[in-house]
Amino acid sequence: MIGHKNELYCSTGTVIGRVTGFDHSVIERELPRICAETGADGIEHVITPAFYDNDREKLAYIARSGLRCAVVHADKNIGLFLSRGGDENAREAMRLWRVNCEYARELGCRRAVLHLWGGTESDGNFSYNASFMDEILSTAEKYGIKTLIENIPCVVLDPLSRWRELDKYGCGFIYDVRFGQLHGQNPEILSSEYMMSGRISHMHISDFGGEFRDFSMIRPILHPNEGKVDFPALFRGLRRAGYRGTFTLESPVMSESGLDLDKLVRTLSWLRAEIDAL
Repeated sequence: MIGHKNELYCSTGTVIGRVTGFDHSVIERELPRICAETGADGIEHVITPAFYDNDREKLAYIARSGLRCAVVHADKNIGLFLSRGGDENAREAMRLWRVNCEYARELGCRRAVLHLWGGTESDGNFSYNASFMDEILSTAEKYGIKTLIENIPCVVLDPLSRWRELDKYGCGFIYDVRFGQLHGQNPEILSSEYMMSGRISHMHISDFGGEFRDFSMIRPILHPNEGKVDFPALFRGLRRAGYRGTFTLESPVMSESGLDLDKLVRTLSWLRAEIDAL
C-alpha cells in the first residue's frame, strides 16, 4: 500500500546477509506478501559487495517483486575507503558512489543513504572525508538522487557534531535511532534544528542494548523494544516535531536456522501502527 502520511519500508538487510548466502530471491519470493500483510510501502535496498556479482539477476528480483524501491542504502565501503585516506582509496570510493547512484536511478529511487565515514578510522580525519561532499552531491544530482548522510558511530567526536560540520553543503540527513542511542543523542536529535527544519527526512529503526559509546554492542542489531531505546519518548518527540518523513525497519530476522519471517511481520506491524499514530 502506498499513500501513508509517513511511509514505512522494509530494509532488504533484514532478510539478506552472510548467513543467507546473500540470496536476493527472497525479495521476490517473500517480501511482497510481508509488505502487503503489514502495510509497508516498499523496500530500502541495501547494496553490499555481494550485489555486484550477478547484479542484473538481483535487480530482476526487485523488478519482478512489484515492490517500490524507495531508498537505496549505498555500499558502506564508500565511507570506509574515504576514511582510509589516499588518492587510490578516494578514487575507489567515488567510483563506488557513482555505480550506486546508477543502481538507484535504475531502481527508480530518488534518495540514497550514505555512510560518509567508517571503519576503524571512522571520523578520525573528518575534514578530509567532508572535502568530497561537493563531488558526492554533484554526482548524485546527475542521477536525480538526493544524498542523505547517516549519523553513524564516531570515535573522535559524535554524529550530531559531524552533521553540523556539513551544514554548508545543504545535504539531507537520515537518522538512525540505534546509533542515536549508542551516542546518547536521541533526545538532542529529536529537538535539533535538523528535525525541526525537515532536513531529517528519513529514519532507520532498530534497537541498541549497550551503554553509552559501548561499540562492542553495535551488533547484533536488535528489534524495537529488545534494547534500551525509549520508543514511547521517540514517537512523542516525532509528534512534537511534526515529523513527516519516512521510516525503514533495519532489524534482521536471519539466523543459521533460517529466516524468522513471523517476527518480521510482527515488528513491521507494530511499527506501522506506531507511525500511523503520528
